[in-house]
Amino acid sequence: MVERYRSDAHSSTSIAGIHHKDPKGLHVTLCYKDEGQATRGTHVASHGYVVDAQSLEFREATHAREKADGTMKSSGGLVWPPENELYAAPEIGYGHFPQDDESDH
Repeated sequence: MVERYRSDAHSSTSIAGIHHKDPKGLHVTLCYKDEGQATRGTHVASHGYVVDAQSLEFREATHAREKADGTMKSSGGLVWPPENELYAAPEIGYGHFPQDDESDH
């Protein structure tokens, strides 16, 4: 499995390319794919809803449908990052906390 931790805790979400306040609240965004999705060039994004930004204790998770890796964000970047920003996680998911200049909530 390949996973990318995409964000710090935030309460916004994008629906049809438009940013909104997420009604479920504060969450982190994770994107991942398995071998089949890697072959198809797709991935899944999930929101891990947290109790608070300090502990990041998860309380609920949601998952979107598979999305093509080449899909463009409204900001102009690709939704799936370049190879050098990915982490292989064969049995356990590993995360990456982006630097302030990498953050794209």
